[in-house]
Amino acid sequence: MAQTIKRASDNKEATETAAKTISKKAQNVVQTASAGDKKSALGYRIGAIALWLVAIGCEVLAIMALLKDFAIRFTRNGNTNMLITLILFIVLDLIFAIIAAQLWKKANHINPPSEKNKFTFYLISEFGVIMACICFIPLIIILLKNDKLDKKTKTIASIVAIAALLITGFASADYNPISAEQKTEAENVFNGTSIYWTPFGHKYHMHYNADDPEDCCGAIRNSATIYEGDITESIESGRTSVCSYCRNWWDKQVENGVEGFSAIDWTQLNIEADVVDGE
Repeated sequence: MAQTIKRASDNKEATETAAKTISKKAQNVVQTASAGDKKSALGYRIGAIALWLVAIGCEVLAIMALLKDFAIRFTRNGNTNMLITLILFIVLDLIFAIIAAQLWKKANHINPPSEKNKFTFYLISEFGVIMACICFIPLIIILLKNDKLDKKTKTIASIVAIAALLITGFASADYNPISAEQKTEAENVFNGTSIYWTPFGHKYHMHYNADDPEDCCGAIRNSATIYEGDITESIESGRTSVCSYCRNWWDKQVENGVEGFSAIDWTQLNIEADVVDGE
């Protein structure tokens, strides 16, 4: 199968990131997030907070519809109007909350929190999940305690709200958050190394041979499109963890004395369980 290699720097955002990376490489050692990185991350965080406020606004409108007993008119049936009104606000709440969480995770990949304080690290990393709870739990509680709604409307609206909470929570979670220290270490270790990832994978890879597609990591061998960039671009695209197969391949190159490969302390990088499929 023919594979398409895309440079991550082909888009404007990645080009700006590459420029920052080149500047870092000129210094030979990556220290901490640059002012440009922090400024870029701040923009995403502001956007996320603004969208979360809109999501909470939708939740408030749904609560007001319940407590004030008002509904947007869609039909002549009052119960139907109330149900559609609640579902409309819940769906809008879900959409804005999920988009906000994606922006927040993007900001965390550009400028990750430090892991020196574990509580703060996980608070910032999983802030999207916390906001998902804030955006839905108050509404769910009021729905379940409301005795004025007819049973059908209450049941359907409650199920939709709980489903929205679960969907938003799963979509907002960062299942493998990276710390500032881990990102800095990865940038130092893979300085000047080409990194590869796939459109739907969640890890980054080092083992790829354009001349022989069979001589590459099994997780990317059958992907029609492969992105190539540096480690910073990979992490900022959401691929924060190194592939377990590529780790083993790298260690073998070191053992065989292959030029250009040096021993790496993988425990200093962002690693997770050794699962190759779907990487």
